[in-house]
Amino acid sequence: MPRGEFVAKVSGILQDIQDVLFERAREFRQEHTRVIDTKDEFYAFFADPPKKKENDPTPIHAGFALAHFNGDPALEAKIKDDLKVTVRCIPIVNRADPKLGITADPGTCPFTGQPSKQRVVWAKSY
Repeated sequence: MPRGEFVAKVSGILQDIQDVLFERAREFRQEHTRVIDTKDEFYAFFADPPKKKENDPTPIHAGFALAHFNGDPALEAKIKDDLKVTVRCIPIVNRADPKLGITADPGTCPFTGQPSKQRVVWAKSY
């Protein structure tokens, strides 16, 4: 491609690359995000996958959980100790995405039974 043509088209080429990467990331997020309503389901979702051999490294858990949370730092610390999982973000509810389970609906914290303002995103950090 001649230099002049490349310079004229590079912006569009880069935008196309960005659009493809962004859509791939969005699909991955949607495919690997689960709405969870019970403590047992939460713990099962984040349990370490089985190893093929005892000395193998623990497989990476690539997923996100949307679950209600009462905001108690001590509870989050306990969950971190149990599963190595923490709150990764608190979604902005005015940007609700019902397909992902992000809504402004209050609910009940599955760990304590206490009221929760909204679901938060939980995940492991590597």
